[in-house]
Amino acid sequence: MKNNKTILGISLVLIMVLFASLPLFGKGYIPTHDGEYHIIRFIEFFRMLSAGYWFPRWAPTLNSGYGIPIFSFHYPLPNYIGAFFQGIGFDAVMAFKLSLALGYISAGIFSFLWLRKLFGVKAGIVGSVVSSFVPYWFVDLFVRGSVGEVWAIAFMFAALVFCEYGLLIPFSFVIAGLILSHNILAMLFLPFLLGLTLIRNKRFIIGYLFGLLLSAYFWIPAILERSNVVGLNTVNFREHFVQLYELVIPSWGTALSGATFGGDKMSFQVGIIPLILIIGSLIFGLKEKNVGNRKIYWFVFSFFILSIYFMLPLSIVFWEYAPMLSFVQYPWRFLSFIIPITAFMAAYISYHIRARIVSIGLIVISVVIVYSYTRPVIYAPRDSVYYLSRENFTDGTSSMGNSFSTRWTSWKSKRPEYLLEVINGQITGDFPKNNYLEKKFAVTTENGADVHVPILYYPGWSVILDQKESVINYQKDGTIRFAVSQGTHDVIVSFRETTTRKIADIFSIITLVWLVGWGILEVYAYSIKHSIFNRRTH
Repeated sequence: MKNNKTILGISLVLIMVLFASLPLFGKGYIPTHDGEYHIIRFIEFFRMLSAGYWFPRWAPTLNSGYGIPIFSFHYPLPNYIGAFFQGIGFDAVMAFKLSLALGYISAGIFSFLWLRKLFGVKAGIVGSVVSSFVPYWFVDLFVRGSVGEVWAIAFMFAALVFCEYGLLIPFSFVIAGLILSHNILAMLFLPFLLGLTLIRNKRFIIGYLFGLLLSAYFWIPAILERSNVVGLNTVNFREHFVQLYELVIPSWGTALSGATFGGDKMSFQVGIIPLILIIGSLIFGLKEKNVGNRKIYWFVFSFFILSIYFMLPLSIVFWEYAPMLSFVQYPWRFLSFIIPITAFMAAYISYHIRARIVSIGLIVISVVIVYSYTRPVIYAPRDSVYYLSRENFTDGTSSMGNSFSTRWTSWKSKRPEYLLEVINGQITGDFPKNNYLEKKFAVTTENGADVHVPILYYPGWSVILDQKESVINYQKDGTIRFAVSQGTHDVIVSFRETTTRKIADIFSIITLVWLVGWGILEVYAYSIKHSIFNRRTH
């Protein structure tokens, strides 16, 4: 009977989130701030996976074919999800929309499972549905197109579920998933999750260490090598604080944030229903007798106050003097917390008010008030060919203003006219190997030659000349250049893992093997225990 109620609850939540995300399943194109950047990355990432590179760091065809290390810094997990959809036959545009939809739907289901454990099925349905219709959800989905943030929210809810159900190994994996989904939002969510973990299940603190180590292959090089690139953060956070009235008064717009944009700028509203629920929850929170519920309530309510504070200009002193906050870029990113906070508060109130009519009313009003936000502007259909046939997409760096590049050169606006350039010499024979990350060839010269490979230099690129590493001269224009002496020489130009990346890879591999092995042993021990029990009972 209990399982039937849970299945019914999941089904109801699924119906509601499918209804809200319906535009993402259509053929039309939904214009968003970040969508086209992600589509290009999806195409490039899938290209690398198809070529056999399972953990791409380099994007070889972007930046006018000179390549850039964009995958070393921009969260990889949404790209894998997009690659999955491309692999089963969808083009990159549809893969992007389906990735958004799947992340949103997953968040709704996980939020229900979390709240069901805390407050029961009815409250779980109310909390998950009401939070699935928080206005900021549709800012992320239909205005910003922030697929990484959508998946980060889903993994945040998944972490709460596995913590509440006492599943440490899956918890460790979803902490890694959170980091790999959106490293910036992970910085915000991890303290929130850590606090809830300390309240609900202290032994799960070790899961954060496992999650960090699992994702180390990405975040350690991203931190230690960030000085080798420019354009990682082009946002001045001072221009993106929110006024109090913008949080309270409902609004909707599709333009970017900042002083440049007026009435049509994106919405920063908390939402009418979330505000009513959060403030109204004080009636029960102030009288709460259950110690566990009281702790989690006041922790969540405190995070609501902190989130509002850090979005307002009066918090600028912290933004100025806390170095990590600048990486958040947009103070209004704290609106992401409104989603789990609303989920908890709606379920909490539904738990205390037993009348079903109140719960039904909350769901209906939440959906009706924000319905218009769930139906975005839709353009004529586009597919991958649309983007691959336009130089402004294929020759860019998949970043705002093409600002991303290595520190030795800016964005290359024109494609090179040659695969290789040899001055005072020539290429001998064919290329035994010529793929994205490795090129083999022979050079012949009578008096010594200079070789130019039109690829941006970045640590990891190496030149092996007659089985010995050669010096790369990248000072002229940031690309790979090297000298060869008289005679014929075998050359290999390839991209490999640096020492830093190898160490980070080892951390991730060892942790993965450890957790998988631990999981197998636990399953085996469980099966043996129940086998013995069944024999005794028979």
